[in-house]
Amino acid sequence: MKRFICFYFCVMMLTVSFAQSFLWDRTDMEQKKHSSDERVQAAIKGVVRDAEKQLAAPIPVITDKTKVAPSGDKHDYFSMARYWWPNPKTDNHLPYIRQDGKRNPETEGMDRETLGAMEKMLTVYSIAYFYTGKEAYADKGWEILRAWFINKKTRMNPNMKYSQVRMGHNNNEGSNSGLLDGYSFLIVPDAVDILSKSKAAKEKDIILIKQWFAQYLDWMLTSPQGQKEDVADNNHGTAYHIQVAVYALFAGNDSVAQLYLNDFVQRRVLTQIEPDGRQPKELARTRAYGYSCFNLKHMFDMVDICRMQGIDILGQPDMAMRMEKAIDFMLPYLGKPVSAWPFMQIADWEKEQQNMCWVLYRANKYFPQKDYLRLFEENNKAKPSMRYYLIY
Repeated sequence: MKRFICFYFCVMMLTVSFAQSFLWDRTDMEQKKHSSDERVQAAIKGVVRDAEKQLAAPIPVITDKTKVAPSGDKHDYFSMARYWWPNPKTDNHLPYIRQDGKRNPETEGMDRETLGAMEKMLTVYSIAYFYTGKEAYADKGWEILRAWFINKKTRMNPNMKYSQVRMGHNNNEGSNSGLLDGYSFLIVPDAVDILSKSKAAKEKDIILIKQWFAQYLDWMLTSPQGQKEDVADNNHGTAYHIQVAVYALFAGNDSVAQLYLNDFVQRRVLTQIEPDGRQPKELARTRAYGYSCFNLKHMFDMVDICRMQGIDILGQPDMAMRMEKAIDFMLPYLGKPVSAWPFMQIADWEKEQQNMCWVLYRANKYFPQKDYLRLFEENNKAKPSMRYYLIY
């Protein structure tokens, strides 16, 4: 059933005293400042090294592009659906056809890459500032935030109307799956909270950024793309659900936030993970192992987000059991060749094996009685300087 939620935003409701963790656990990060763990210390040094390397780099902005959305507006986010290809049976190659799991090189150099670069850069600056207090990192972080959400010359319009466009379909407007691109924005509320402690922080900028997310949330809730993604019964629906919850929290829309935080288990987990741990919608894909990991990663994001809001979703009926079963369903194939996997995974087997390792690393916090940490240690190939050690 589609949800039709009326969203009203009032600037007067916004406050700059918002000092919450969203996805990054600030208490855990604070403890790691004083940790003697060699990997934690290596990760801090690594993120600082990355921040130093970036200081002279230009900020990636959405208006600095050659491929513009059909609207003609450079401020409109524009990406093409990665698994959709020119039609060989028509003269103009339209409408594009789907080849699941095979990436069309035409999608390169578009706003998805720019957004990903922004996410990585802002993450590095925010974490480096948190662990060192060096104002230069906060200065650069605020430059990014202002460029994307405030400055009229470079800011992104608060919608993804042209995300993951399938050429020749839907009047060349975006698809509901394009809202997955917006998951990169999930780190912004934590970044704003961390950087709000810096000298470069300005109250009016925090208000304007929250305004942007309020407008973006409104678009997610009311647009045809957003309403279709809301009812998606696979990883798309999971990612949409989490984004709505976090952006609502950040923008101060408590009613929407609580709705999406509290019904996550029933709407997403219990409908997508079978009692034996299978995720049928993901197993039907040509990258079945990868998408199964992808969905679990997002579900653990929500477990963390809810915990920091005082909600124990793992304590809800069947939730912990389904998550545990889903992990255990994947474990027999960890460290094995792709030929051992009974479903399809046409590419990126080793990459997805490492993604599964990070699922185990995070799951160990909630299932310490299991053997997940040992399996992570045995199969993990990440460098000790990996910043995941700092935010998970």
